[in-house]
Amino acid sequence: MEKQRVWMKRIIQKEYLPLLVFAGIQLVYHIIMKEPQDSDAMWFFSKQLDAYTLKDYLETRYAVWSSRLLIEAVLVYIAKSMFWWKVLDWAFWVFLAWAITGLFPEEKRETASYLVAGFLCLYPIWDLRTAGWIATGVNYTWPLALGVFSLHGVARAYYGKKTPVLLWVLYGFSALYGANMEQMCAVILAVNFCAILYFTLEKKPFCLYAGVVMGFVISLAEIIFIMACPGNEARKSQEIINWMPNFQSYHFLDKASMGFMDTMRHLVTSGGLLFLCYIVLLAVLVFLKTKRVAFRVAAAFPVFLTVWLSWFAHALKANFPTLWKVIDKGDFICGSNYHMAANYIPAVLYLLVAGCMLLSLVAVCKSYFELLSQAVLLLLGLATRAVMGFTPTIYVSQERTYLFLYMALGISAVYLVSNHLRGLQEKKAVWEALEVTGALAVIVGVILDLVEIGAG
Repeated sequence: MEKQRVWMKRIIQKEYLPLLVFAGIQLVYHIIMKEPQDSDAMWFFSKQLDAYTLKDYLETRYAVWSSRLLIEAVLVYIAKSMFWWKVLDWAFWVFLAWAITGLFPEEKRETASYLVAGFLCLYPIWDLRTAGWIATGVNYTWPLALGVFSLHGVARAYYGKKTPVLLWVLYGFSALYGANMEQMCAVILAVNFCAILYFTLEKKPFCLYAGVVMGFVISLAEIIFIMACPGNEARKSQEIINWMPNFQSYHFLDKASMGFMDTMRHLVTSGGLLFLCYIVLLAVLVFLKTKRVAFRVAAAFPVFLTVWLSWFAHALKANFPTLWKVIDKGDFICGSNYHMAANYIPAVLYLLVAGCMLLSLVAVCKSYFELLSQAVLLLLGLATRAVMGFTPTIYVSQERTYLFLYMALGISAVYLVSNHLRGLQEKKAVWEALEVTGALAVIVGVILDLVEIGAG
């Protein structure tokens, strides 16, 4: 009983209060969600066990369509009930918020919980309805939540905490499901690899991070499984015919260019609150940290360009129609158009945005390790979306594939604020302005989510 009282006391403390509020917001979201009758879950997944055994279905999918066997084994059951999907998906969103908060040290978790709940409310959750709520949730949100939880082992090892065997088992099973989704698999693999490299260089005892090696092995095995799956290759061939017949004519650099350009174009021109809040936060930290003009200009440029190309796009279109046409067209540089100078304008602008963000981190970060960690996190997040350039469905998959990039931006923001909290609070006016602006942004984000979910 005493343990239960202590646990309940912790729940109602400030550390968990934001997560409870977030749980309430997500509950409202899920109550009003409606699954379209023509969604992937309704017309396909919910009917598969009527015609096949689970074993036969998975064997067929592996041979002709997908390596996501664990994910689809869950999906064919949960697709039959919107009610139970809502219950589980709500739980996974709350679990995700808790899991991200748990990546931070205990002394910073109270601050982290507020920030995590805030940036998750800024995420445009309606992006996940593009293939239907059920299929997208099981394929994206659930692997994300379990994948983040599996990385708790890395965090515990970094903070010098021993991890019980039972926890390592849970981390292993979580990694197994999370890594069954290609983008999350790449994240788990990269984070565990970097962690192993760090622990090895720092000469940490192997018993402290043995479970990290397990996570790396699981994700490595999954990436090999994904690459060797005949169904993935068969689906790619079919999707080339359906969506991008000239895909095979693109070389490696063409595909890399397509992925980068489409990703940056979305971030800069879509008017998304999460990205805008991130670059504003970065700019504020730079202006507080240094008076050097070069750094301040670098910090202000992404904010200026994003606001200009998203919120004032109509003015740009009216006054600079040629420039707007080049940006709005969304072309990427490839072997067939590299000689056209106009195509380099958006490429230069987007490269400047990325470069200015990295330069801002140089000004803000207190150490080379912090700078390297932040740079790796953002580059990894960017890579999870830019890699879509190597698939013929980059334009068909739509906004749901930005989920992991947005999460990387959010985690980076939480780290920056929690690590520079004292300096921010010393500037009382600035800190209060950030609090008010952040709260207003969250309110706007929640209202937009409610409107979009209700309309869908």
